[in-house]
Amino acid sequence: MNIRLFATDLDGTLLGPDGTVSRRNFAAMRRACAGGSFVVPTTGRSFYEMPRALRTARSCYTHCICSNGAALYSNDGVVLWKSTFSPEAVQRIVTMLRDYDVMLEFYVDGTPVTKREWLCEDAYRHFRVDPGYRAVLSETRHGVEDLDAFLAAHIGDIEMMNVFFADEEERADAFVFLGEGGDAELTTSMQCNMEILQPGVNKGTALRRLCGMLGVTLEQTLAVGDSRNDLAMFRAAGVRLAVSNACEALKAQATAVICSNAAHSFAYAYSHYKPDQTRAEGPIWTEQRHTARSIS
Repeated sequence: MNIRLFATDLDGTLLGPDGTVSRRNFAAMRRACAGGSFVVPTTGRSFYEMPRALRTARSCYTHCICSNGAALYSNDGVVLWKSTFSPEAVQRIVTMLRDYDVMLEFYVDGTPVTKREWLCEDAYRHFRVDPGYRAVLSETRHGVEDLDAFLAAHIGDIEMMNVFFADEEERADAFVFLGEGGDAELTTSMQCNMEILQPGVNKGTALRRLCGMLGVTLEQTLAVGDSRNDLAMFRAAGVRLAVSNACEALKAQATAVICSNAAHSFAYAYSHYKPDQTRAEGPIWTEQRHTARSIS
């Protein structure tokens, strides 16, 4: 089997239950890169949300798809492509969300930004943030005093919005209400959140775009995932592997169900689907490149 590109989700997939990449996964990623394969972390996280040990380990991946497909990066943090909402669409979506009890985050230039007062345990409990994800919020979010002022200054720069809901019924209602507006593509990766992107922007369309840049066919791609925001990636990939802890909707679309994220899922995938031959040529993209930056 001539797999040339390995795309892997992070949370619940590449990352173990402790939120880290195991040594076995790191070793397999290095072998894949050294053998000429493209290795692509594909995540709902923004670039600066990725674990530092992974983000700075450049020999372990070649590219990454971040913010659920709203941004493509090289392994040195250079933006190859990104998508941003129109200011008008952002304003309409934010106006709709004001009717709900939510914690709202804006993803700008690879950094998630939210109210500083929400970055605490009381707020995490109120908005039902998964306990295993709370440390990630505290470590990676840029908190601001006035979120409305930040939005006014950056309304043309929003790549993605992430929303945590205090009430499950409100979340279900918002999925219907926002889905009917035509301004957004909606998905989720947790029991309490909603991830909002531009229509047609998702992990699958980003994978297709990256394959076009690299001269890789979709049949030569393998994707590993666990949650509903991986469904679009599965629809694009030639081989689709769901970890055993994946949601049932993803397992139903999988080529195979493999080990859990606790059992070194990338190492398993690479050992069972090693490419028959290395890629012939290097990357062929010509898009303008911009270095990612942190929000200050």
